[in-house]
Amino acid sequence: MKIKISDEHELYNSFDKFEETLSEDLISYINNKEEIASIKEKENIEIISTKKIDENKFKKSFQKYCDEQLIVINRQQKINRTKQIGMLFVGIIFIIFSIILTDKINLIILEIISTIGSFSIWESANSWLLQSKAIKFNKLKAIKLKNSEIKFEICK
Repeated sequence: MKIKISDEHELYNSFDKFEETLSEDLISYINNKEEIASIKEKENIEIISTKKIDENKFKKSFQKYCDEQLIVINRQQKINRTKQIGMLFVGIIFIIFSIILTDKINLIILEIISTIGSFSIWESANSWLLQSKAIKFNKLKAIKLKNSEIKFEICK
């Protein structure tokens, strides 16, 4: 992935006077390139500039960005896991209620309770089968990006 800039300040968010936060344009560009890249291939990032860049500062900011992304993804995984367990638990409770109350309540109410239980279990399974995989894929992409080799080049 080649990133051409004319000034080092283009790499950083204009509101961050310490230039520790990557610019939204740069993040958007990197994410778009990552969407089409293979998850298996190692990513190389080449910063091409007309002026010298503080390489250590950029690498530190880039690692900070990657670490923050991993924190967000880990939170998403934790929330998703909690949702899965909660929905499964609710589903089991409703199914047990429908079994216990089989001969004691109206058939329509019994079907509603059973349906709620089945739906809750389905939502748990859906979250586990689909959403967990997507979050895991995003985590793999973030780890791949974090392990990218960053090169700098000055071109006149």
